[in-house]
Amino acid sequence: MPSHLHAILKPEKETIGQTLQQFGSFTAHEILKRLRAENRKDWLDIFNQHKRDPRHEHSIWQDIQAKNIYSMDFLWQKMEYIHQNPIAKDWQLTKNRADYIYSSACYYDCARKPIVEITDINEWLTSLPPPRMAEGA
Repeated sequence: MPSHLHAILKPEKETIGQTLQQFGSFTAHEILKRLRAENRKDWLDIFNQHKRDPRHEHSIWQDIQAKNIYSMDFLWQKMEYIHQNPIAKDWQLTKNRADYIYSSACYYDCARKPIVEITDINEWLTSLPPPRMAEGA
């Protein structure tokens, strides 16, 4: 998306909080480095004017909204929302959601490799241990 991103993450070693903090920090530093190298004072000024923390010169990211995936239905609901976002009325970035180059919809809808590497959610789901049965069941 031009102004934000959506992702479903499954941290391997760190907590989701640590993963999001590392992502935010790394990407903010890289964006600022590129803007400085390209002498984009206009964008640097915008990020300075909208900073959330007076200790920092700029703020790149707004507060990150994270939701825990608590069921299969919720997972599919979030994935469908992410895939529909580029064709939503407010954006209309493409007519077909699978044609938005930064979306995994091309993989799930058309079996095309996306520009951003993904892990097939189906592979992740089949690797989960079977649910534990309640005692006495």
